[in-house]
Amino acid sequence: MKIAKKKFYIILAILLMIILGWFGFRFWSFLETPLVAHKDAPVNFLFSQGTSVKKAAYSLQEQKLLKHPMIFVLFVRLSGAEYKLKAGEYVVTPGMTARKLVQKMIKGDVLHHAFTLVEGWNFHQVIKALNDNQYITHTIKNLSPAAIMEKIGHEGELPEGRFAPDTYLFSGNVLDTDILINAYQFMHKQLQKAWDNRDKETLYHCPYEALIVASLIEKETAIAEEKPMIAGVILSRLKNGMLLQVDPTLIYGLGSKFSGKLTRADLQKNTPYNTYRNKGLPPTPIAMPGNDSIEAAMHPIFGTALYYVSKGDGRHEFSDSLKEQNKAVKKYILHK
Repeated sequence: MKIAKKKFYIILAILLMIILGWFGFRFWSFLETPLVAHKDAPVNFLFSQGTSVKKAAYSLQEQKLLKHPMIFVLFVRLSGAEYKLKAGEYVVTPGMTARKLVQKMIKGDVLHHAFTLVEGWNFHQVIKALNDNQYITHTIKNLSPAAIMEKIGHEGELPEGRFAPDTYLFSGNVLDTDILINAYQFMHKQLQKAWDNRDKETLYHCPYEALIVASLIEKETAIAEEKPMIAGVILSRLKNGMLLQVDPTLIYGLGSKFSGKLTRADLQKNTPYNTYRNKGLPPTPIAMPGNDSIEAAMHPIFGTALYYVSKGDGRHEFSDSLKEQNKAVKKYILHK
């Protein structure tokens, strides 16, 4: 009887060893088997914030990347990685195993998408670029500018020029409002820092006036060394009570009615942005200024020049008098 019982335990132990060996082999094979079903193409996998490992495993199965989701869950938990996985969008490349994917998720080696706000863009161009981006979750389509500003927490503020031109990186699903909030905060910080260190003779009443001037500078020239000189001319003209006569403000005010070339009739159009008719600054910025334009507005170079005209190569000819300006216009504009 004792011999039979001993044989039973031996057989049971052997069976358990076989089962454990088989399970261990399957477990090891699972960890080392490539995940991608389409061996010649990578697949993107989104692991959202707050998603459980179990839900993530079944999501991988739905994408035909994983045959045994519970083994994946078991591996993650046994390895102690369950609370180390970082949310984001991951690229599962051909040949990648479950083990390598988990290692990647622990490191947070996520796929980054880039969204760029370009210096000199106006708010309409910003919203169009957001709406056209396939990787961004859209929540502000068809909303008015006022409604958009309310949605990002700045009700009553005019949006033009309020967002910093830069490249914003994100992974996974990101809301269009998140990008706008980040860009707004970045611009606010840049502007406030520049304001705190401004030249006191600029005589701006508030940072917003400086932002308006920076936007004019941004649209007038791309030449870095000219920007403080342009700022000096703009502020000198304001100080002397002269019309600014800045073409980009006129173009901005015309909006979709601008034909591509300013005419004499355009100079007479009665818009708040017509600086050929209205003294002082336009009511808002006309574009997103880069940081160099903001710095130029805060640190203008004051000389004797009150005029400038484009030479046609991106640079400008500066003049002290209207007579000199007319000569420059004749040389660079009328004789083209």
